[in-house]
Amino acid sequence: MKYGLMGSVFPMLLGKIIYEYTAKAVPEIDIREFKKKHLKEYKAIVERTSSVGSPKENFLSPSVYLVCYVLAYYKAGKDKITMDVFDGMVNAVATSKTMKSFYSGKDCFSQKEIDKYVKGSARSKERKYPGDWVYDFSYDLSVPEYFITYHECALCKVAKQEDLFFLMPHLCPIDYPTIEYKGGKLIRHKTLGNGDDCCDFHVVKP
Repeated sequence: MKYGLMGSVFPMLLGKIIYEYTAKAVPEIDIREFKKKHLKEYKAIVERTSSVGSPKENFLSPSVYLVCYVLAYYKAGKDKITMDVFDGMVNAVATSKTMKSFYSGKDCFSQKEIDKYVKGSARSKERKYPGDWVYDFSYDLSVPEYFITYHECALCKVAKQEDLFFLMPHLCPIDYPTIEYKGGKLIRHKTLGNGDDCCDFHVVKP
């Protein structure tokens, strides 16, 4: 992928949240040096990750940049970023005002949201990009509810590429609050990040 404008978005939006959290969680860390290492690792991961299409073509593509950013966080910290610290960072991001405001006003069950998944599912099955998601989608707005079954996950592919797949179970839970912010409730029993054969999203009204 190209770093470009999209690559700069996540350091700009999440940098303050992440580094303020890290300074408190790991007081012995040199934040200035850590920032430099983090950004260097992030750019390197982005550049060696294959494209899944532009945001206009694939509305899920910004998530690939986000996972590159959080994986780079772990790499940059080496022995100082424990799993507890990593989990705390993920939680700080997931519960931040920035994340809440990003999803504010969006509706899980709007026709616009449904249409994105219908189109995205059909596009994913063309397998134009090897690093992309592949998923099925169905819905019933009379309930309302929808189902997404991911057979391949772009985020898992990046984690495997970086030999950091063990971090995926610590990242997948972020789906719960982000769907909640859009007025939905996620019911899920399996994830590719946990080594299951699929991710079985079932989203309903709370």
